Amino acid sequence: MRLQPGQLSRNRAACGESVFCMSIKPVLQEPPQAQPDGLLSTPTIERARGLRLRGLLIGFVLLPFTTYWAVEIVLSVIFSLMIPPVATMMVVALLNAIGRLIFRRWLLETPDLVVIFTILFVGTAMAAEWMNVCVPLWHSFGLYAENNETYRNRVIPHLTTWLFHTEAEPIREYGIGGYKFPYALTKLSVWLPIFLGWMGLFGFATLAMLCINALMRRLWTQQERLAFPIIQVPMLLCQPQSPLWRSRYLWGAFAVTFLIGVINGLHVFFPWIPRINVRFLTALNDYFTTPPWNQVGWIPVGLFPYMAAIGVFVPNDLLFSSVLFYFVRKGMQVITAAMGYEQGVFGGGYLVPQPPYFSEQSWGAFLGLFVSVIYASRGYLKQIWNEIKTGENPEAGYAVSARWAFIGLIVSLAGLIGLGVAVGLPWWLVTIYVSLFMAFSVVVTRLRAQLGAPIHEMAFMGPHQLMIAFTGTQNLTESTITKLMTTFHFMNRLHRTHPMPYQLEAMKMGEIARLNQKALFFVMAAAILLGIFLGELFSINRYYRDGAGDMGGGMAGVITQLADNRYPPNVTAIAFFTGAFSLVLLLDFIRYRIPGFPIHPAGYALSMNFGIDYVWFGLGIVLMIKLFVNRYFGLQGYEKLRAVAIGVILGEFAIDMPLAIYHLVTGQAVYTISINGHLGWNN
Repeated sequence: MRLQPGQLSRNRAACGESVFCMSIKPVLQEPPQAQPDGLLSTPTIERARGLRLRGLLIGFVLLPFTTYWAVEIVLSVIFSLMIPPVATMMVVALLNAIGRLIFRRWLLETPDLVVIFTILFVGTAMAAEWMNVCVPLWHSFGLYAENNETYRNRVIPHLTTWLFHTEAEPIREYGIGGYKFPYALTKLSVWLPIFLGWMGLFGFATLAMLCINALMRRLWTQQERLAFPIIQVPMLLCQPQSPLWRSRYLWGAFAVTFLIGVINGLHVFFPWIPRINVRFLTALNDYFTTPPWNQVGWIPVGLFPYMAAIGVFVPNDLLFSSVLFYFVRKGMQVITAAMGYEQGVFGGGYLVPQPPYFSEQSWGAFLGLFVSVIYASRGYLKQIWNEIKTGENPEAGYAVSARWAFIGLIVSLAGLIGLGVAVGLPWWLVTIYVSLFMAFSVVVTRLRAQLGAPIHEMAFMGPHQLMIAFTGTQNLTESTITKLMTTFHFMNRLHRTHPMPYQLEAMKMGEIARLNQKALFFVMAAAILLGIFLGELFSINRYYRDGAGDMGGGMAGVITQLADNRYPPNVTAIAFFTGAFSLVLLLDFIRYRIPGFPIHPAGYALSMNFGIDYVWFGLGIVLMIKLFVNRYFGLQGYEKLRAVAIGVILGEFAIDMPLAIYHLVTGQAVYTISINGHLGWNN
C-alpha cells in the first residue's frame, strides 16, 4: 500500500494515537486481516432485517443443551471460542444444508443463523465459569459447618441467607447425591431465594456490560473496523453460501484433523490403537533441576491444533509479543528465586501480594490499556455524551439510543452496587470494586475484538487483589472481608468465559447479517437471564446427582488469612503496578512514533498471567508459518492458510461433540480437545 502525502498523520489522528491503533507498515509483515464474507462497510439501516421467529425459537430451544454441556463439562468452555455453541451450530448448519438438498432452498438464512448463534453464544457464557466457581460456595459452608469450626464461627455469621445456604438441613440430600434430574425441580423452592439473589448479581453485571457495548458498538465495529478474529468460524457457519465452503484446503484440513480425533478417541476405549499426540508434548521445566532455574515454573510444550489455528487470525505483533513476554515472566521467576524471595504464584497465594507481583503487573497493564482505550475514544465519547444529553439517535429504529443505553447502564450499576450494600458492604467500597471490574471488562472486550486472543485466563486476578495491594486489610473488618470475598467472587477468578466479549462479537455478526440491532439487544438480554437460570438449575442438578463435596475450604482460608493478619498497603506491589502501567503507556508512545514496532503491550498484559502458558508454543509455530507464507506466497497464500485454519478448528470441534455427548450420557471419561484436566491433558 502506497501512502499519500499527509496520510500517515491522518491515520495517527484517526487512531487517537493509541496502543490499539493498527500498524501502518508492520515489521512482522502480514497480509490484511481477512474479514468474514459479506462484511458491510457501514450499517445499512434502511435494509436492516427483523428477527424471524424460526431463528428465535431454534436458538432458545437449543440453549438448554449448550448450557447443560457448559455446566457438566467446564473444560469445553474455557477458551475464547467456546465448544458447545460452535459445535451445536455445526450440526444446525449441516441440517440446513441437508434441508436445501431436499427442499431446494435454505431453511435458515444467514440472519436466522446469526440469531441462533447469538442466543447460544451469549446465554452459554452465563452458565460457564461464573457458575463453576460460585455455586460450590452456595452450599459448602452451611452443608459442612457441623464439622468445621471455621465455617461455623468465622464465615457463616457474615453470610447473607439469600445468597448462601447457612444450614445443612434443607439441603442434606444435596450432599449425598443419587437423585435424578426431576428431583432437582422439586427442590426449587429451597433454592429460589439464592437463585434470585445471584441472578441479580450476575444479571446486573452482565446487563451493564451489554449497555456499554451498545454505547461503544459504532466506534468499534464501524469506525475503527476491528478485525474480530474470534467470529471468523462462527460467521462462516452462518453463511451457507460462502465460497469458502468449496475450498479443498478447508476440507483437507478438516479431514486430517477429524481423523486424528477419531484415532485418539478410539484410543481411550481401545488402548491398543496408537495415540497421535497433538496436545501436550513435554514440559521444558523438567530439564531445569538446579536452583534457581528449577523455580522457572511450568513450561508446557503443546500444539493444541484448534487453539493454534485461531492464531492464524491473530495479528503477528500480538503473537510475537505474547511469546516474548511469556519468557520475560519466566525470567522474572528465576531472578526472584536467585534473589532469595519466596515466590507468589498468580494472585500471590490468592490474595496477598508477593514477588514478582504478577497480578499487580497484570492490573497495571490492563488499566494502562484502559487509559489508552478512553484516550483513543475521546472524540467518540464526546459525541455519545451529546447524544445522551439531547436524546438524538442517528440510528433511530435500528439500534438502542445512547440515552437509553446510558440509562440502562446506570440502572444496572446501581442495582449491582445496591446488592453489595444490601449484604452489608460500604457503598464506596462496592463502587470502587465494581468500577475496577468494569474497566477490566472493557479492556478484555476491546482486546478480543481487535486481537482475538484464543484464551485470556487471568488466574485469581480481580479487584480484591489490587485493593489489598493499595489499601491493605488493616481497616477492614472480618465481616467486610467475608462479604466481599464471597459475594463478588465471580469478579476475581479466571475470566476465561467473560460474558462481555461475546456480546460485542454477536453485535458485529448482527451487523454483517444486517440484523436490527435494537431487537438483537433485547434478544441478548433475554438470553443472559435465561442462561443464568439454566446454569443455576443444571448446577444444582449436578450436585443432587453426584453429591456436593466440601469446596469452601480455600475461600475460608483466604478469609481467615486476611482477618488474622492485618496487612498494610504494599509499597512494592504498588511499585510493580505503577511500572507495568507506565510500560504500557511507553510502548503505546513508541508504537505511535514508530509505526510497525513489533512489541504490543497487550502481549504483556496477557502474558503476565497464566493463560498463555497453554498455547505459547503453538502460537509461536503459527507465527513462523504465517511469516513464511506471507514471504513466499503473499495474500493468496494467506487465504489458503486461513482456510486450513478454519478446517482444523471445525475438524476438532466435530470430533469433540459426539465424544462430549457420550460423556454427558455415560459419565465415562473420553478424549476431548480441551487443554487441561483429566479429560484432555492426559489423553
